[in-house]
Amino acid sequence: MEAKLAALRRGMLEPAVLAVVEHEQRYAAEIAETLRASGFPVQDGTLHPLISRLRREGLVTHEWRESPTGPPRKYLAISDLGRRELEAFRTYIHTLATTLDSIGRRP
Repeated sequence: MEAKLAALRRGMLEPAVLAVVEHEQRYAAEIAETLRASGFPVQDGTLHPLISRLRREGLVTHEWRESPTGPPRKYLAISDLGRRELEAFRTYIHTLATTLDSIGRRP
């Protein structure tokens, strides 16, 4: 069962990252911290390639900012396209959850 749940989490990572940057720009370590704090396990080795892909696909934008504790950081924000994809995902996942809840239930 754990392998099936892990596969579901992997499929949820992209929309989860988009949701993290939906209202506030964040850099990769903040994204990882936010996901972990919400109970969503994520590995840095999985997150960084995903962020690169999201940038290439135009789902997030980035801006470099100076850091008070080291080198500049790349802050990510959701793009208009990313916002539309996140909303489509939310609609779809809600439909799936509703369908799953209704299958096999007694009237």
